[in-house]
Amino acid sequence: MKKALLLVLALAGCEAKVQMPGADGGGLLEDGGCPPEGKNDEMRLALSGACAGCHTGGNKPYWASLDAFENGLVYDERWVKRGDPDNSGLVKLLEGHNPGTYPQMPPGETFAATVADGRSTVSLDDVKAWIRELPERGSVNEGPSPTAFTVRRLRADEIIESMMQQLGLELADFVSTDSPNWKNEAYTVRGGRFFMWPTDWSPGISGQYVSDSRATERYESLGGAVVLQGRKNDAALGPTAVQSLVQASQAWCRIAVDKPGNKAVLRHVTLADKSETKSAEIKKNITSLSLRMLGDVPGEADVNELYTDVYLPLEAQGTKYAWTAVCAALIRHPKWLSY
Repeated sequence: MKKALLLVLALAGCEAKVQMPGADGGGLLEDGGCPPEGKNDEMRLALSGACAGCHTGGNKPYWASLDAFENGLVYDERWVKRGDPDNSGLVKLLEGHNPGTYPQMPPGETFAATVADGRSTVSLDDVKAWIRELPERGSVNEGPSPTAFTVRRLRADEIIESMMQQLGLELADFVSTDSPNWKNEAYTVRGGRFFMWPTDWSPGISGQYVSDSRATERYESLGGAVVLQGRKNDAALGPTAVQSLVQASQAWCRIAVDKPGNKAVLRHVTLADKSETKSAEIKKNITSLSLRMLGDVPGEADVNELYTDVYLPLEAQGTKYAWTAVCAALIRHPKWLSY
């Protein structure tokens, strides 16, 4: 449970072929100890420290998986000309004289520098030798693969909708309802609630000085798409997205705990119940909340860990703080973040 509570989207094992950027090492991939699947995978992993930081998400996710690497780069002649490394776009990028928009990759430094500091574990000569010996591509199955990685992290709009529904919240908990026509007017967002709202959803956020204008900025920081700006969904879980999720999860859970009559978080206990006399009921509520948030009945060890490591240390400050922490921990769980 401790590892699961980390904000790392490590969602499957070797069979699912999950590779995500690590927290250090310049975007080094974390493969959980899975061995490379042939020469192409060896090259993908060897170059990951120099390339994965920018190319595991967005519209060029070449280092997100072996399939992405082969489909988007290895067997695309714009980048790799089999048997002809000197005329391959990848080599030109690494050498720093590509004729396109980006003459050099990684941008702002030489490939030799990434070799020197260990981010890349192959030399340019190794890359050229790999291209010279690159075999023809095998048969490609156009149908869906039964072993393909099918788990993804929630999009920004899905995060907003899921948090609202699971926490028993609604728009009126975040925006002013003073106007009788408030639902059809630009929302005046109450401050201090870390509200998030899609940038191009109608009726939008009010520009009044009393309104929290950062609601749309938080949405965009989660990787949300903005159609009017031509911005696509960003599937990466970078530091900015994590920070926004941490802040919003804590604020929204606190609102849910404070909301009168809301049973979404406190179904089997009240804020007056404390561990001295109600430990069984508190654990029952943790079990219920975990099932509600993650869709899976937690094991006894998981419940005890949330109770011991999250709930109890904060109960002395107030049960409101303790339940807010338990709730927010579940929202930051990989199972909650995934679909």
